Amino acid sequence: MQATNQERIIDLTIHYTNGKQQHFQFSAPEGTVGEQATLGTRLHKMLTADPIILELADKLVVIPVHNIQSIEISPVPSKLPEGVISPMREIKK
Repeated sequence: MQATNQERIIDLTIHYTNGKQQHFQFSAPEGTVGEQATLGTRLHKMLTADPIILELADKLVVIPVHNIQSIEISPVPSKLPEGVISPMREIKK
């Protein structure tokens, strides 16, 4: 997926409780505070939905939340959903 000058590509990785992963990409608006707030709202709605439903080019993917161990979103959006603790640093032990 290629982004236009006004968009950036967001990577979404879902880690399942069975050890498998799925990787997705979507384009997000770059620029104004309002557009970034919209991205934050979209992410918050997705992360609080049960099930999570993703629209791909040719199908819908429905993912029950109880099958998800964790979700990674990269790069970090400029406008974060409410309740995010930041900035954080991961420590490998």
